[in-house]
Amino acid sequence: MSGSSEPVAAIDLGTNTALLLVARSAPGRGLEVLAQDCEAVRLGERRASAGEGAPLSLAPEAVERTLNALANFKTRAMNLGVAPERLRVTATAVLRRASDAAAFVQRCEEELGLRVDILSGAEEGRLGRSALGSSGAEEWVTLDVGGGSTELAGDGPLEQISAPVGALVLTERFLGMGSSAPLEPGGAPGLWEHVRRSFECFPEGFARERTVVLLGGSASNLACLEKGLEQFDPLQVEGTRVDVGAARAWAERLIDMSPADRERLPIESQRVEILPAGLVCIAAGLERIGARNARISALGLRHGVALELLHG
Repeated sequence: MSGSSEPVAAIDLGTNTALLLVARSAPGRGLEVLAQDCEAVRLGERRASAGEGAPLSLAPEAVERTLNALANFKTRAMNLGVAPERLRVTATAVLRRASDAAAFVQRCEEELGLRVDILSGAEEGRLGRSALGSSGAEEWVTLDVGGGSTELAGDGPLEQISAPVGALVLTERFLGMGSSAPLEPGGAPGLWEHVRRSFECFPEGFARERTVVLLGGSASNLACLEKGLEQFDPLQVEGTRVDVGAARAWAERLIDMSPADRERLPIESQRVEILPAGLVCIAAGLERIGARNARISALGLRHGVALELLHG
């Protein structure tokens, strides 16, 4: 088997989910996907004892969920012929923020034999956008809403910008999770105001008539809502177009709905609670960069990592 055809594995460890991609090289420097997986580990969930303003420390139960998911992902990748040196684990906002990130990284290495690379916000944006490289995306701008941060990326060396707001952390702060009350007052109006203020780091008019591509789980769920599907289907996401008004309308509609009512819509079960805040980020982000509409892609950080593992 030639080096170019040997499979690689990319694990994207986010604030809300852990994602696995196993792939090998396809013609045209693309990817042939061999396996994918997603676990809602919620590594970035705030500990029940943590009050407003407390530094983030990883909840023990979230750490155990995540270690179990990583162990399963590694086993699956090895069973598909991935050599250890061709597996990369990247972590994003959750470990950029956590006060005990180093201890978690050490456990991953000692217990699982996995090295975890904590990406900067700019590197996260660059790798997410690079996933579109095989699609001729040189003039595209990506907006990637995650659980703990939102990345805006263009093609210039200084066009990768990260804002520290995402679907999970915003839900905890302004809307509440499960039976837990919001950490901060303000509700939906406070949520919108906070996101718009946080996105002031994005240059106004950044899109500059370029095509905007939305990445991340919130965007994929928005695609299924826009299509009116009976249930969430990731195979129906790629290429869906949405305008900024529709993103705003869906955000406002879902905020006003109970989680039970949202479950009747084509939304992933692990995003029922946090999707409204994710859609607020999408709508406010598009407004800030002057985009009237956007295209949605199911590609993301893990695909960019896999491409770099394969092609350097």
